[in-house]
Parts: sequence; C-alpha cells; structure tokens
Amino acid sequence: MPKILVLDNLSEEGVEVFRQTAGFEVDVKPPQKPDELAAIIAGYDGLVVRSGTKVTAEALEKADNLKVIGRAGVGTDNIDKAAATKKGIVVMNTPGGNTISTCEHTFALLFALLRKVPVAHASMMEGRWDRKKFQGTEVCGKTLGIIGVGRIGGEVAKRAQAFEMKVVVYDPILSKLKAEALGVELVELDELLSRSDFVTIHAPKTEKTNNMIDAAALKKMKPTARIINAARGGIVNEHDLAEALKNNVIAGAALDVYTSEPFEDNPFIGLDNVVTTPHLAASTDEAQLNVAIDVAKQMVDYLTTGAIVNAVNVPSVDSETREKLQPFLFLAERVGRFQSKYCEGTPKTMEIEYAGDIGIADTYPLTAAVLQGVLEPLVESVNIVSAHAVLEDHGIECSEVRSLKPSDYSFTITLRVTTETEQHSVSGTLFGQNKDPRICVIDHTRVDVRPEGCILVCFNEDRPLIIGRVATIIGEAGVNIADMTLGRDARGGRAATVLNLDQPLDAETMDKIRKVPYVTQACLVEL
Repeated sequence: MPKILVLDNLSEEGVEVFRQTAGFEVDVKPPQKPDELAAIIAGYDGLVVRSGTKVTAEALEKADNLKVIGRAGVGTDNIDKAAATKKGIVVMNTPGGNTISTCEHTFALLFALLRKVPVAHASMMEGRWDRKKFQGTEVCGKTLGIIGVGRIGGEVAKRAQAFEMKVVVYDPILSKLKAEALGVELVELDELLSRSDFVTIHAPKTEKTNNMIDAAALKKMKPTARIINAARGGIVNEHDLAEALKNNVIAGAALDVYTSEPFEDNPFIGLDNVVTTPHLAASTDEAQLNVAIDVAKQMVDYLTTGAIVNAVNVPSVDSETREKLQPFLFLAERVGRFQSKYCEGTPKTMEIEYAGDIGIADTYPLTAAVLQGVLEPLVESVNIVSAHAVLEDHGIECSEVRSLKPSDYSFTITLRVTTETEQHSVSGTLFGQNKDPRICVIDHTRVDVRPEGCILVCFNEDRPLIIGRVATIIGEAGVNIADMTLGRDARGGRAATVLNLDQPLDAETMDKIRKVPYVTQACLVEL
C-alpha cells in the first residue's frame, strides 16, 4: 500500500487524486524544516512539496522507502536532486501548470509599475488625491525585450503583441526560424538592453545567467527603461539594481523573485520606483489546481505502473533496461554537456553519430541523454524525457546517424554542433568493460580525457616549450593539474593539450594562456 506525505498546502483536488486511488494512503502536513522532515520521512513511498519545504540530503538520509518526490511546480531548487538520485528516488515536476499564471503576473507587475498603482493606492488610503503626482506610461508602441523564450517567454511575447508592442528577444538557443514564427526579433543581449523600453526576464537560473543583469548591464539600458523579473532570484543583481534606481540609471523595476526567500536585507525599501511581490507568479487558484492534480497523477502512475513522466533526474526506461544502459547514458550526457560548454554561439544544427558495435538497438534514450547534456546548462528542468521537446521548442535541428564502419575504438558516440560562428565535433567511448567513460576525439584530434570536473582544452602549433609555459601559468595561479593528455594531427601540425584541473581558472589566467606564443585556442570546460 503506497503511503504519500503531502506538504506545503497542496490544493485539496490534488490530495483527492491520492485518496481516490485504491490502495493509497495519504497524510497531509504543513511545511517542514529539513530536520523535521528527516524525523517523519521514514515509511513514506511518495513525497509532495511546493516551494515551502527544502528537501535536503539531511532530510532524505532516513528516507529508505521513498520512491518518488513530486514538485507541484517547475523549480526544483528546493530539492537536493543528487541526494535523491543516490537514494534511488525519482524527482518529478510539473513544468506546464503555471505557465499562464506567471505570464499574467509579469503583465500585472509591468502595469502596476507603469501606472504607479501601489503608491497611488497607498496615497488614497491615506486620504490624499494626488492625480498629477502619479502620471503613468503606456505600453502601446513601446519595445519589450524578453530574456529567455521558453514556455513563459513565448506566452509573454504573444500577449505583448496584442498590446501593439514591438518584441525583441534574447535566447542563446533560440533559432531565427523559431523567432520568426513567434513574430519577434532575435538579437544579442546588449542590443536588447539598449533598445528596450521594458525588459522582462524568463530565463533559468544557471551559471551563465547568475548576475546577468548587473551594474554594467543596467548602464546599457535607457534612462526611461524598466525591468521586470518573475523568473529566478539572482539573475538580477539586487544591490546593483537598487543603486541604479536610486541614481536614476533606469526608471523603475518590478520583482517577484529574490536571492533569499523570505527576502533578507531588502535594498529596495523606501524606493517609490520599484514594485515588489512575495513570489506570487504561480499563486493563482488555477495554477495551483493544475500543478496539484498533475503531480498527483504522475506519482500515482509511477507507483502503480512504473511510468515516469516529467522526471528531472532519471530517464524514462524500465529498471532492467536502465541498468544495462547506465554507462552509455552517462557517456552520452557527458559528450553533450562537454559540447554545450565548449561551443560558442547559438546552436543551429546538431548531428549525433553512433559508430561501431554499440550493442544497443534503440538509441533513443542515448540521444535524449546527449540532448539533455547539451541543454541542461542552458535551460531549466530539462531531462532525458523532455530534451527532445525542449530542442524542438527552440527550433534547433537535430539528426541521428548510425554507422557500423570500423573505427579506432569498438564504438564511439559523436556530437557535431554547428553554431552561427563555428562548428565542433566531440566523440566519446567506454573502456574497461564499458565502465570507464572517456572523451576520445576533439575536433578530429585523438585525446584521452576523463569527462569530469574542470577541463582545459588548448590547441596550438606543434612546437616545443608550449606545454611547459601553459603548465607554469596554471601552477602560478595555484591550480593543480590532475591529469594530462596530448594529441596532434601531424608532426609540426595542430596539437592539443587537454588538462583535468582540480579547480577552475580565473579570467586573468585564461587570458595569459591565450597569449602564449603559438596557442591558437584555449577553452575551459566545467563539467
């Protein structure tokens, strides 16, 4: 009899899905702190949370019976997915349930900011009638810049066009054809910032988007511009934004998400050109109903039939097949992730080639794992199940080639990526009875690289002393070299030096390496 623990005030309709399913038992409790959750989690098969409970490694330590965690919503930042995976727990979310709610809240913030609704309302409540003080701004004919064009960003674009706004967008993996289909103009980030009257953010929180909008970015905007963030806290540097608002660098801001929630050390208190709400984008009756029912149905299906839907940490395959595929899935994901960090520019096309005797008839899970590796650093909540759909949503073409021709290895998984500016090819294989994954070819040069941690890829003319100079620079930066592999296409030709490092190199060190004579390319790949 599956036993479900429901936390964080899930909609009653979602709880009823469990209650109405034969053989299920459900307990409903308020949000729990990690130590409180750890004390009660033993014995439950399923856990349902929203954003109020943090499911940490500590909380999961005694969850020996837990099989699935369902997040009623999109973001899974409050769940330690690595800890869950180690415990064999599937983590699911509901990516589509609050799309419209978040989209509509974006416009609520925009209009509240432009028409000064909060301060006008406060003035009225104090018995004043200050019509001249609260003159507003129209959206018709203005330019809206959208950063991130996934589900929510796409819906915002549609509604902005209904308001007769011109829409420009920035998304590192959105194709021009997809942008044209949406009726928007695809531009680089700097151009979007300089041209937009209003900027709204709908990008995931990643290492590339963290502090994306800082003091330097804000200075590129018009003095009359406003910015809205209903995506993730930390994409906009809050202290830089507060200073920009105080000094009239931009005209206003509206925020729904913050680096800490509840928001601590709020730098916006006392400013009248900012509108803030306490993470309300998904807080509508309809959105909470949708995500509650969706997550309950997904968990019931998994616990009764083994079907996995919207999982964020495991592929959609049965246990026997997964055990056989696991080393191949890991290799495929690492080949994809390596390319995502290695390539510059927006991906236009991708080709995946399986060469040699891979021993697997259906390569669909492997292809999904490659795509997951490519997309995970760029988008939110992508997994082996949703990777194909996310790729299609962004208009990127992908083809698959199967070749039985013999190669230097028993088999290889190769990913060729073409961007607007360059093309790269990376291959991987397995050694040691398919238990030892390696990157074996980078841009047609044979190497032997463990796909983990920080990897420096350096291409240069095949001349003496270059490796020593590069290694010296790394040593002077206080970084240890864990492993090294060398390769070249011909004597005196193009050579590769690939180093596994104990920690990343800073920008200054990378700049020194690139200035070493005869070094033609240096790239840091963090896996």
